[in-house]
Amino acid sequence: MVNYYNILEVHQEVSIEEIKCSFRTLIKKYHPDIHGSNKLWAESKTKIIIQAYKTLSDTTSREQYDRKYRHILQTNGRPRPAKKADTTESTDNIQARVRIIFVGLLNGHTRNAIENYENLLKDCVDIDLFLHLNNRDFIDCKFLLAEAYEKLEKYDIAIDLYEFILEKGKGLTHRRHLIYEIKERIRNIYCRNLARYAAPEKALGYYEKVLKLDLYKNENAFIYKKIAECYLELEKYEKALHHLNIALSLKPNLQGANKLKAKLKQHMPNFTI
Repeated sequence: MVNYYNILEVHQEVSIEEIKCSFRTLIKKYHPDIHGSNKLWAESKTKIIIQAYKTLSDTTSREQYDRKYRHILQTNGRPRPAKKADTTESTDNIQARVRIIFVGLLNGHTRNAIENYENLLKDCVDIDLFLHLNNRDFIDCKFLLAEAYEKLEKYDIAIDLYEFILEKGKGLTHRRHLIYEIKERIRNIYCRNLARYAAPEKALGYYEKVLKLDLYKNENAFIYKKIAECYLELEKYEKALHHLNIALSLKPNLQGANKLKAKLKQHMPNFTI
């Protein structure tokens, strides 16, 4: 069964207005008149887009389609006997399992979705979810997985997923809000959940990674101050002073800077800032 949601590059919970918006974008993108020698391919692509739109833009036909599609997902998602090591799982079945994971995440069934995801990784080593989802759903699925692992306090896995999306999302100007939110989440995990409880040597590595996120000046000022505190704890006073200077150049009235100055003064009576 053709996945009309994939064709229109939307997920199953979108509104009619979002379906219309995506349809208009795709029709312009694949219009045969702009594809020259690939005109026949573009015509075929356009036909399936129109077919998908006609089905999903009508409430009644969409409900009928959804019922059929859910039935297929449920059928393919039933527990199967363990397969032999040399058996390759069919692409259609993998796609169905990926879609079940995505729908589970969208519906808030976090633990069940994570369990299905980890089982899929065991069954299909090095699986690339991108091959089984359109680009928008792929990014959203990865984000929801990262969010789920973060809630479960599995920060290393969450960070890997968030950083993957950040790299994959370069150039997605229409999703800047998502990219910035991911940067904030990475920053919070490194600063609040990892660096806060790590030895200063380890914390320095986390803070350096946050600086690479290219955040706002005020946020970077806070990170440089935290780096200065780490160096102070390691009794590397020159480096502590250097990073405090950078922090104050970004935000002269940085909160907590005076307290750090006082501590440095005890070890470096002649220092100036």
